[in-house]
Amino acid sequence: MFLRELYSHMEWADARVWMAVLASETASSDELLLDTLFHLHLAQHAFLEIWKGDRVTLRERSDFDSAIEIQRWARQYHEAASPFLDSCSPSRLEEEVRIPWARRFAETLGREPAPVTMAETVYQVAAHSVHHRGQVNRRLREVGADPPLVDYLAWLWMGRPAAEWPT
Repeated sequence: MFLRELYSHMEWADARVWMAVLASETASSDELLLDTLFHLHLAQHAFLEIWKGDRVTLRERSDFDSAIEIQRWARQYHEAASPFLDSCSPSRLEEEVRIPWARRFAETLGREPAPVTMAETVYQVAAHSVHHRGQVNRRLREVGADPPLVDYLAWLWMGRPAAEWPT
């Protein structure tokens, strides 16, 4: 399943970004960088809760005292998302998903949001994560750290390696 492959890449890329962040004292204490990573992982967690039919619990940035705590929370997402996606049938992926915050966008859209499927939201989470990892990599460069190569094509060329999380 292509979506599952996207998630393998997403975990690998998230782990590489976290390796770079935690390798730099400046980066691991940069509030803008940590806020962006928090937002990225908040979205991941929220969508997983929606897919599972759980109550969405939106954590606060203040719930985390350090970069390491946010990184551990990020890893927990991937540990839960992978088996969940593996268990989804093609028909489950085509089911409509209701996003609790969708109505907030009605004014911006100029209409009520159209229905979306689980597969579409799975892709959205991967795309949203790519967007914010790009912001994180730019910020890493700005604070003097080395941003990692996290391109999907690079992951393919490397033989689809598994994620290596910081220990």
